[in-house]
Amino acid sequence: MVKSTPAPDGGRLPASPCAATTVPCTKKDGNTATKSKTPSLRETAAPTKELASTLRAVASPAAAESLSDGVQLSSGAVMPVVGYGTYKLKKGTAREPVAEALKCGYRLIDTAQVYDNEADVGAAIKASGLPRGDVFVETKVWRSSHGRERTLKAFNQSLKRLGLSYIDLYVIHWPGPKTGWPLKKGTVCPPDWTPALRDEGTWQAMEELYEQGKVRALGVTNYSLRQLKQLLAVCKVRPAVNQVEFHPRLVQSEMLEFCRSEGIVLQAYASLGSGDAAQAEDFFELPPVKAAAAAHGAKPAQVLLRWALQKGCLVIPKSTRPERMAENAGIFSFSLTEVEMQAIDALHTGTRFAWKGVDPDTEE
Repeated sequence: MVKSTPAPDGGRLPASPCAATTVPCTKKDGNTATKSKTPSLRETAAPTKELASTLRAVASPAAAESLSDGVQLSSGAVMPVVGYGTYKLKKGTAREPVAEALKCGYRLIDTAQVYDNEADVGAAIKASGLPRGDVFVETKVWRSSHGRERTLKAFNQSLKRLGLSYIDLYVIHWPGPKTGWPLKKGTVCPPDWTPALRDEGTWQAMEELYEQGKVRALGVTNYSLRQLKQLLAVCKVRPAVNQVEFHPRLVQSEMLEFCRSEGIVLQAYASLGSGDAAQAEDFFELPPVKAAAAAHGAKPAQVLLRWALQKGCLVIPKSTRPERMAENAGIFSFSLTEVEMQAIDALHTGTRFAWKGVDPDTEE
């Protein structure tokens, strides 16, 4: 079990989203260059009033005590450790559940270009009356938009749909191009795709958005270790987050340790299971999960989410039911024992359920 090191004030660290930061980046020759960043256009583009926030930084995900607690990213932004996922909430159906999640206390909303619900997410945030700085918005550029110009266009469309002046975290959704339906067999989108387009086109555009202050942090989704290392070798702005499938059947320990060593936050999805594949089992019925739930008077879902936090991951559970939203948020009042953690760790089989079981490392 990952043990947190509490800060002097009991585990909380001061949030300083506009503080100067030092951003190291690996050069192609393997050496590390350290670039000191001072307040510039990036840090002053968004109005100070908008950046003001009640989000609090803690030493580790396991140290969080509420939905407003987060970890401080390498960019300085504070990212809540527990967020609300909107995958499969389609256009016209997402506004009400997102509004309910915000009412319940969630302060991170995870969406994406391809989810087609960004307008609903933006409307719910606006209607909530919450200060902009108190809601962390994460969205993703879809794989058919790889390339500098396409990424810039996709971002501007997302920003417009969300109705915001900036996005907190902008990430690449998948390390490869769009394939499969509705494309013809053997074709990809974008048609000019090459692996270099991912880092030199898409990421370059995202770095521009970051420097312009339109994005507070950059990240990736579904990146393998190889792809992450490739990006670190050429980037000017380091990825702050890697969102990956992570659950008891896919305990990505090597990825977790690498990200921790590089100062990259690992955000887990499919923590409670994935609807993308016909699962042979229910995570809630796994014996170690049920045993821990009984021992702590908790629900199996709460045990699964707590396990992820204690592993060092951030989580983004999704539910359209208010009672389940509240249940998923109730993971701060108990801790799993080391024995319980190890028992759940031992369930690892390397099985992927999301993306039809495709390993993203198969992308060049």
